Amino acid sequence: MTDPYAPRDYWEQRLSASFNLRGVGHKSFSEWYNVWLYRRKARCLTRALDGARVEDASVLDVGCGTGFFVDQYLRRGARVRGIDITDVSIRRLREQYHGQFETQDISAAGFVPAPAVDIVNMWDVMYHIVDPALYDLALTNISRSLKPGGLFLFTDWFGAPADQRIAAHVQGRCLATHSARLGALGFTLDGLHPLYHLLNTRRLGSLDNILAPLYYLLDNRATTISKDNLSLGVWRKRVA
Repeated sequence: MTDPYAPRDYWEQRLSASFNLRGVGHKSFSEWYNVWLYRRKARCLTRALDGARVEDASVLDVGCGTGFFVDQYLRRGARVRGIDITDVSIRRLREQYHGQFETQDISAAGFVPAPAVDIVNMWDVMYHIVDPALYDLALTNISRSLKPGGLFLFTDWFGAPADQRIAAHVQGRCLATHSARLGALGFTLDGLHPLYHLLNTRRLGSLDNILAPLYYLLDNRATTISKDNLSLGVWRKRVA
């Protein structure tokens, strides 16, 4: 059976209709709820970058979308290059920010890497690469884009006991799967960071919108990696 998911068309349509946090976030929730999802991401990013040199670092933001993480890194004094598979993202970000923004697919054989960077940032993109061969190619392209000693940040279901196909456009992969492939490419795990436990899951219907700030506060207190929700992994490319 042919997979109905066509990533570029899917995201071009979503972002053209909603160039906001709901457009790049969880479409089952309102924009208000997605604001809390992204506040949690920002807090998690701050913890993950604690101790890292970010000011004047070069960053590749993969799947730059509406520019949320572009802005996060620019505020920290980094030099950011953004890539996205949609033309609408690149066109809008070129209007909004000074920097290099290109329509590129990290999982494409024709991906053209720029000079290697200090940090590759890739939130909510990896698990949308559902094809195993394209997943391998994406990691190879990421390795090519990163300096030795550089950091690779991305989200997935790291705490899950096994890989799981969650939807036509979502392939969750567990820590063991990523460890095997990234280890072969010369990466070591630098750390796992809790992201969501209560947020990012439909619980009480419309009441979730009201409770989003409470979910956010409780998720901020979490110290363990969820088995059934997203977390953030930080990997370091080994120095030869």
